[in-house]
Amino acid sequence: MSPLDPRREAYRILSRVDEAGAFASVLLERSGRELGDPRDVALLTELVLGVLRRRAALDHAIARAASRPPEEIDRGVMTALRLGAYALLVLDRIPDFAAVDTSVRLVREAGAAKAAGFANGVLRRIARERRDLLPPAPVAGDVEALALYHSHPTWWTRRVVGRMGWERAESLLRADNEPAATVLAPWPRSCSAAELAAALEGEGVVTEPCRFVPAALRVTSGVPQSTRAFRDGWFWIQDEASQLVVTLFGETAGPAVADLCAAPGGKTLALAARLLPGGRIVAVDRRLARLARLRANLARVGAGGVDLLAADLTRTPPLAGAFDDVLLDAPCSGTGTLRRHPEIRWRLAPDDIPALAARQQRLLESAATLVAPGGRLVYAVCSLEPEEGAGVVSAFLESHPEFDPKGAALSTSPLDDGLDGFFAVRLLRRANWH
Repeated sequence: MSPLDPRREAYRILSRVDEAGAFASVLLERSGRELGDPRDVALLTELVLGVLRRRAALDHAIARAASRPPEEIDRGVMTALRLGAYALLVLDRIPDFAAVDTSVRLVREAGAAKAAGFANGVLRRIARERRDLLPPAPVAGDVEALALYHSHPTWWTRRVVGRMGWERAESLLRADNEPAATVLAPWPRSCSAAELAAALEGEGVVTEPCRFVPAALRVTSGVPQSTRAFRDGWFWIQDEASQLVVTLFGETAGPAVADLCAAPGGKTLALAARLLPGGRIVAVDRRLARLARLRANLARVGAGGVDLLAADLTRTPPLAGAFDDVLLDAPCSGTGTLRRHPEIRWRLAPDDIPALAARQQRLLESAATLVAPGGRLVYAVCSLEPEEGAGVVSAFLESHPEFDPKGAALSTSPLDDGLDGFFAVRLLRRANWH
């Protein structure tokens, strides 16, 4: 395997995700630029996200083939086994011998040569017995079996079944295991959607107009990040649901705009595209590393009128003055993005949701102090949990009569719309409130 072999890269990324808490999407973006070949990028993405999406079912098969529980297997060896099992059980274009040999090599390269024979035996048994080792299809009402079959945490599956019913919950879990579309937002000062589509087609990237945001483009084949159009700043990557959030401001924003919890910056760019002449955006995030990514994205497309500020909004409000438009895209559980960020499902705990809702409440209180009379406040989360969406807004409105509760709102999900799951609402601060 070459130094940039996609299977070795997949092992490295999965190890970082498992051991260091890294996010797969960030690592995939970096590796994708280095790999270059669209076929290698596609394989790398399939391996990493596929293993993370189906980890529980893969671990079940591995445990049966190894006759020992996963926690008794070295973590590095387990990562190699998951890659091999995924290739054997899910992919149909990798020969069995190649899947087994690759994973055994990865075990050796990871410094676990003594476990190479063990890994070889486990994967050969998986190759023989195939799907007989996977969890059986669940019987209606068996939540634990449903969670295992679709590789989701049992506690969260139980919440979803209780909220949505068995059939819709199973459909949502199934949708979470499907690949999420790559969606592009054209930078309007560089090109139109039609011009971008034509330019990308010339570089082997095929797109189609999106259903809900006509100016956005859905990628059907190719790697847009490797194109000249990307390097020249003609577009950025942002899910259609995320783009819909910013449309709650209408065609224009400003002139004074605050984008809170802004990094990595997709919504900041969307606001910059709407900014009134002479307007300014203050983009706030508490993490300097994320602001660095935002700065790079702004520079790539050539967006002006944006000032960056590192600050924690749960403490003393760091901004003075009032803003015409305020966006709070609050940190949340991310359960609306489990297709795109499947590692979240293995990190989230039941106690996280009420803790996040309490933090979101504090952030919304802080954001409200920045809105000028007559100004607009948009609150958004990429979560399917009612405590983080409608629950936070309802509690806020009970103590803030100066905000009109009749603003626009949206709710999306992978199940109904094929989009990431978002909740967002636009509130108007009454101009004559005293």
